[in-house]
Amino acid sequence: MAESGVLANRDFMLLWTGNAASFVGFHNVRIAYPLLVLTVADSAPMAGWVGFSMVLPSLLFPIPAGVVADRWNRRRTLLTCQLVGLAATGLAAAIVLATPPRIGVLLCITAFLEGSAYAFFGVCELAAVRDVVTARQRAAAFAFLEAEQPIAILIGRASGAAGYGLARWFPFAANAVSYLFCLATLSTMRGEFAARRPTEPGPDTGGSTRIWAGVRVAWSEPFLRFTTAVTGVSNLIIQVVILAMLVDLTGAGRPAWTAGMVLGAAGVGGLLGSAASPWLSTRVGAVAVYRGALCVWSALLLPIAVSTDPSVLALCWCGVGAVGVTSNVALAVFAVDVLPPETLGRAIGAISLVTQGGGALGTLAAGYLLASLGPAATSKLAFAAMLTLAAAGFAASRSVRAAPV
Repeated sequence: MAESGVLANRDFMLLWTGNAASFVGFHNVRIAYPLLVLTVADSAPMAGWVGFSMVLPSLLFPIPAGVVADRWNRRRTLLTCQLVGLAATGLAAAIVLATPPRIGVLLCITAFLEGSAYAFFGVCELAAVRDVVTARQRAAAFAFLEAEQPIAILIGRASGAAGYGLARWFPFAANAVSYLFCLATLSTMRGEFAARRPTEPGPDTGGSTRIWAGVRVAWSEPFLRFTTAVTGVSNLIIQVVILAMLVDLTGAGRPAWTAGMVLGAAGVGGLLGSAASPWLSTRVGAVAVYRGALCVWSALLLPIAVSTDPSVLALCWCGVGAVGVTSNVALAVFAVDVLPPETLGRAIGAISLVTQGGGALGTLAAGYLLASLGPAATSKLAFAAMLTLAAAGFAASRSVRAAPV
């Protein structure tokens, strides 16, 4: 019943469809950026730097993005983010066509701009969902929200790699179209998505006090504190595996669409995970879901570490996507239920600072690990790190209890 309620919610569906299309375009260029650098500059470290530039805003802006989500009109913020992303991808397309000297440095700049828009949009969208859905619709709404990523990964990575094979500028043009579609859907929403205010009046505090209020709220919840730290490290490992597979597949002389197929398989798994996640998040519980995620991730990285068969890689990466979405939904529902609404954006930003920041550092580290160790040894190192993290996280979770969702 909750799912049908979400489908009938006009503002939520406009928000979801527009952002899903925008994410498809974003993942189009997210795979095109490293492919372009590997082709033009033949440099794995530079490919790592370009990827790092796209996710660096995840280190810099999550908490400021949370302040914006709490203090400003959320729909206007979402529209502004799409305009910035559109300008950045247009500039990147011009750079690709001109192929100037130091193209890697220039692409780092455009990737950083797009990543910044993405960082602000993601935090603001998560806070905006609470404004347009009821409490009973939350599990279904966040399942839909998490399905954005696998849809974008499935379509964006596959079409981005295939489009890159047709023309280097094509993924950036497709990204621009997705931004325009999202702008259209956001513009037709009726709700204002006004920022929430504290329920009790009080003196206005300074900016730093407002920022740290969200950090304190998120860090004071034991289960959120534990999962945030562990997820940050696991995201670092996952980013190393992604670039290792990309370098391995392109280095073996396989066509670009093969890399898109392998990495896009996470989207298929994510869709399966999003279908099961509402039931798991409300019936099984966040602690059990997260423990299972750590164990399954470790098991799936073992075949990736020892095999170069694209079919094996795609199957395992499909499982990684399914587990990732399932755990993300459980954690999102738990966070929205326990966090105060007036500091929700800042608390989400504080959590994203660690989780997305881990991915940013992993993207940067991956380039240097691959340059020094090669893809095979790097994949084995990533498996060992994830296995160690899972064992430590599973043991530590025994002393962590989450309130029932």
